[in-house]
Amino acid sequence: MYQTPDWSAGDRYLRENVPELAPLVERYSPCPLTPKHEEQYFTILLTGIIAQQLPPNVSQQLVQKLEGLTGKPITPQAVLAVPTEKLLAIGLVQQKIDYLRGFAEAIDSGKIDMKKFADMTDSQISKQLLQVRGLGQWTIEMFLLLALCRTDVIPSADFIFKKELQKMLGLKEIPKRGVINKLTEAWRPWRSLAVWYMWQKAGNN
Repeated sequence: MYQTPDWSAGDRYLRENVPELAPLVERYSPCPLTPKHEEQYFTILLTGIIAQQLPPNVSQQLVQKLEGLTGKPITPQAVLAVPTEKLLAIGLVQQKIDYLRGFAEAIDSGKIDMKKFADMTDSQISKQLLQVRGLGQWTIEMFLLLALCRTDVIPSADFIFKKELQKMLGLKEIPKRGVINKLTEAWRPWRSLAVWYMWQKAGNN
């Protein structure tokens, strides 16, 4: 399991180097994020696949129903063992079933070895996971930031963050990925922490 980053060091860095974020650090510190256990990775990413284009309460219900079929924690082998008709019966559509099985097969076959994530860079992990149908950029960025607690993730696919960045910097429009990278350069190597503080502000507007 990863060590929890020294978020207090990140707080000091942001206060000293990013004045516009200093008030948020003062208001919402300390950041409570801690890395998830390795055995949770599969379920977290699986949930991301299920949740695409669905309301949170619906996706949570589907995950719970899937756990009823597979047991907890959900494993790749258990997913592959459930007959299609049972997966359809709990409300999963065929496309999602294909995505879930494809992901489970990638893990079961060793094509993706999540035990190696600790020794891989963010971009290496992203590149590997993007090969899985149904795993998009947003899901992978959330996994890196919230599950692995990588300290320098900028979720350029996250609308809430982009909207907050637009408001904070007084931009005329919501910035695109390349622009976001330039605007947040001074936040390195603590961009994940900065994003977390902006999410707190968004949730308390």
